[in-house]
Amino acid sequence: MADETTKNVGLLGGSFNPPHVCHLLSSLYFLETTALDAVWWLPVHRHAFAKDSGLVPFADRLAMARAATAPYERIAVDPIESELSTPSYTVDTVAELRRRHPDVRFTWIIGSDIVPELPRWHRWEELRAALRFLVVGRGDGPLPSLPDGDFEVRDFRLPALSSTALREALARGDSIDEYVPASVAAYLRAHPGLYRP
Repeated sequence: MADETTKNVGLLGGSFNPPHVCHLLSSLYFLETTALDAVWWLPVHRHAFAKDSGLVPFADRLAMARAATAPYERIAVDPIESELSTPSYTVDTVAELRRRHPDVRFTWIIGSDIVPELPRWHRWEELRAALRFLVVGRGDGPLPSLPDGDFEVRDFRLPALSSTALREALARGDSIDEYVPASVAAYLRAHPGLYRP
């Protein structure tokens, strides 16, 4: 995915269960307002925090993520976490990405809602020493205090949209077309049982 012109890459990790418009909006926002050359989405293979309940198969999440990003030349999907040992730890994923792409500088993209969880991430001290973090606001609440590390916080707010709420809507049989890219909505219509109980 990286070539000689790709020097600064933003990494957006998550379950993408399903991918929604805020994943795209945060990616495009940082591509247009920072020096990032590309954003790579990293769908989690198996969660580290026992959050696998409701996690649809990796192949489906990968297909939806690829469909969502297909129109955007500078956004790609990397299935690297399916190639590593499970559960998926960010610190191991980043180490392997650096091994594969030694000339690329990686930055981790997160929503402000994730910031309080960071000190609980596996080998957090090592991770924060190795990465720069870009933080985008989520919802209307105050921005959280930051742990030590290299953070750039943008007071640019995205809606407090969550994949959890979308899965609950799908389980009820409600439409989520206004919250997901059209290609994801099409995939969900083609696989109607994906999020149904």
